[in-house]
Amino acid sequence: MSTKQISQKKLKAIVFTDIVDFTKLSADDEQKALEVIDRQRDLLKPIVLEHRGEWLKEIGDGLLFSFDSSLDAVNCSIKIQQALKDVDDFKIRIGIHQGDIFIKDGDVYGDDVNIASRVEGFSPEGGITISDKIYKDIQSIKEIKTKFIGHKPLKGVKQETKVRCIISNDLPNYKYNNFPHFFGSLNIYFGTLVLIIAIMFTIANMLDFLHHQIQMTEEKITLLMIFSCFNIAIIFLLFGYSTLSFNKGIAIKSQQLIYYGSIFYGLLMISYLTYDFGLISFNYSENKLETIILNILANLIFFSIPLILIKSIKFLYNKPSS
Repeated sequence: MSTKQISQKKLKAIVFTDIVDFTKLSADDEQKALEVIDRQRDLLKPIVLEHRGEWLKEIGDGLLFSFDSSLDAVNCSIKIQQALKDVDDFKIRIGIHQGDIFIKDGDVYGDDVNIASRVEGFSPEGGITISDKIYKDIQSIKEIKTKFIGHKPLKGVKQETKVRCIISNDLPNYKYNNFPHFFGSLNIYFGTLVLIIAIMFTIANMLDFLHHQIQMTEEKITLLMIFSCFNIAIIFLLFGYSTLSFNKGIAIKSQQLIYYGSIFYGLLMISYLTYDFGLISFNYSENKLETIILNILANLIFFSIPLILIKSIKFLYNKPSS
């Protein structure tokens, strides 16, 4: 590539749009599909120019334009989706990325153009998705709210990309996957539960040691059990915290492994509690049914302690200072 061509390379906020289900529309009615493309151009081009954007290229039903400012690109995209909100004929998806582009013989080139088109593919109908580069430029703008939707592998891109969806300005929300959040919270819960059991077991063992003579073998077994309980609690808490962190946007390979491990441990504890529910057992009533009900209630109260502690800490942490 010549020096002249390289000098044309510029850092831009790149916007890529695509009409939803256009392939199906073209197969059903080619004339209507062509009318939709013309209508899209008539509606969108004035908005792009109004926000100081550069109309670069039309790629079938897709559009490519660029901005010097990430904020202008986002505001323009929001304005476009708002303008198309009441249009029944077609809906579009929008993806925004920041990167270098260069123009040669009237055509647009650059890997970041491809990334913008891949980011657009994760957008909901009538919505806007942005890459992490764009998010860093607009994250201080309070009026624009986003939601992290995942570390997405993009075709032709080796590095995973953090993709977010703009959820303010009445834009449609991305269909969120609650699966990782559930297992992350589940592991924090079980970690807290096991930690409480370990502390209670330690206190009981210390009291027993003060009042009774414990054989050396029994003492070693007891210490091993205490250590195991604390170790299991730490593993659960680590898995839970790492899973929630990964789900919020921290991309670390080890955390991906911890996420899958947290699913295993979470299912293991569910299976154990289903098989053997009673950690606490009372047997002081002659009525068998009454004893069973009391034991179930006692265990339910005990299993609720971690939830109460977690909610209390969260409340105190989020409580505004006077």
